[in-house]
Amino acid sequence: MILKRIIPRAELQSFIDTFWVFENDFGVPTDDSRVIAPNGKAKFIYSYLNGLSTIDKGIQTDYKEHDIFFIGIWDKPVTLTSKAQITGTIGIELTPNGLHRFTRLPAFEVLNRIYSFTDIYGKAGDHLLERLGDISSVNGKIDAFQDFLVGIVQLTNRNNVLIDHSVQLIKRSSGLITIKDLEQKMGYSKRYLDMLFKDHLGISPKTYAGIERFQSFYSSWANSEHTDFYSGTLHEIYYDQAHFIKEFKKFTGHSPRQYAGLKNEFGKIFYKK
Repeated sequence: MILKRIIPRAELQSFIDTFWVFENDFGVPTDDSRVIAPNGKAKFIYSYLNGLSTIDKGIQTDYKEHDIFFIGIWDKPVTLTSKAQITGTIGIELTPNGLHRFTRLPAFEVLNRIYSFTDIYGKAGDHLLERLGDISSVNGKIDAFQDFLVGIVQLTNRNNVLIDHSVQLIKRSSGLITIKDLEQKMGYSKRYLDMLFKDHLGISPKTYAGIERFQSFYSSWANSEHTDFYSGTLHEIYYDQAHFIKEFKKFTGHSPRQYAGLKNEFGKIFYKK
């Protein structure tokens, strides 16, 4: 199981949080929990070898090989799976305020949803898929993919300073800033900020702050030696234990003690520093 990180092109670095290639001889590990917790990032996923499937509330949805998927920000957990065969996937996780740079669709329309690239980009998306299919090397596919995304950013030309600054305030605080403080710092009402976030991220500032708080905790845990979520001071960013348990169940579908008993090496590799 190999995860290789890629440095995005300069024109894309402000909008891409992580860029990776995942390869494995036996697909997504079946002996792993495979739970993907929401991280506040929209994604492009290109499965050049083997398709992928998601399981949400017991319903499995299959996504075919040789397609690119545009995945909006999710505010709930989902389970990822695949056939047990050689797998190759290119993944691009956008910054929370990067989503609107790649589409003119309101972000709430792609919340908790997965679209084929051609549904979003039409013939241009079809042409990219054809081009990628003609390229044999992974590096060549990465270059072609980035060429396309640079063109989309330049064509969309969609910027919003208020969203950029609001997202940074929440991110720098690890989700601990209150919405009241955010209102004061930005000089806008909660109602206006909610509307702005819904259009550009698909979720409210409060929901995004909750995801950032959980991700701050979860990343620290994934990079620590702790197996118990109650060890050390990891969970102390929450008001109390009841709040911690409630948020943990919301974002993983399990209680902390249940989740600690699950194998989760697949999920952890995406957090390793």
